[in-house]
Amino acid sequence: MCEVYMSTHDGGECYASVECDEDNGGKKEYKNFPNCRVGGHSRFEDDRIGPFSIEFSERDGEGQGEGLTTPNLRLKYLNEWEPIAVNSEAQRQSTDGSAGEYGKAFLCKYGNYKASIIGSHISNQRTKKYSCGVPRAGLQSEDGTLDSNMPEDKKGYRSGTCSFHVKQFQKPDPSRDDYALEISSVKDANEKKIGGKGKAGPDVVLKTKLPKTISFKTGNVDADPVSFQYGDDKWTSDDEGRCSVGKYDSGDREMDCTFKCD
Repeated sequence: MCEVYMSTHDGGECYASVECDEDNGGKKEYKNFPNCRVGGHSRFEDDRIGPFSIEFSERDGEGQGEGLTTPNLRLKYLNEWEPIAVNSEAQRQSTDGSAGEYGKAFLCKYGNYKASIIGSHISNQRTKKYSCGVPRAGLQSEDGTLDSNMPEDKKGYRSGTCSFHVKQFQKPDPSRDDYALEISSVKDANEKKIGGKGKAGPDVVLKTKLPKTISFKTGNVDADPVSFQYGDDKWTSDDEGRCSVGKYDSGDREMDCTFKCD
């Protein structure tokens, strides 16, 4: 998930930033608002959440005090620029703690203000602060209530980082039987299923909507990793940067891996 923060000061000085979980790039700031005014749409490009825009739709909006207020947040890959009423979501969260229209994963809130003689509510502040949680482009929120879909390619899938889920079955009789594999799903960069295969093996060459096949190859003993290949890209389930692998349980183990798909 990522946090989009937005603020104004004394009726102007519009500002925004985007910061994402597990992101070495840190916070990216957006200070140049081309339309920092009531009803003005300012659009930005972010390589993690995709194109987005912010509009402050009111001056001195209800319950927010004096200033440039009531932001609407729009993201290209969340319902094609459908406006998110940030203040309405933040009001609901601040009054009864409910998650609002967009589900538990989507949380808009007011910024934190230090207690002072003028109070700590947004209506008493010269700087109006708001923030919302949104998924990265092409991904779902953890509870599935938000789905950020990038456009599919002409061939019916979204290129970028694809993934697959594999179940490896142990040999019933190691002296004479082979391993078996079940490719539960192959998903594109939008996490849309584009392929899969039932129980087969010990090795599988899988055709999907992708232009190249994906190869799956088992080892000789239980401790051996499963080997994968997509085009010239080769790796194994031991690659912790690309795969997570469970332990054998009741005769099988499961694994999830990612790969770059063109």
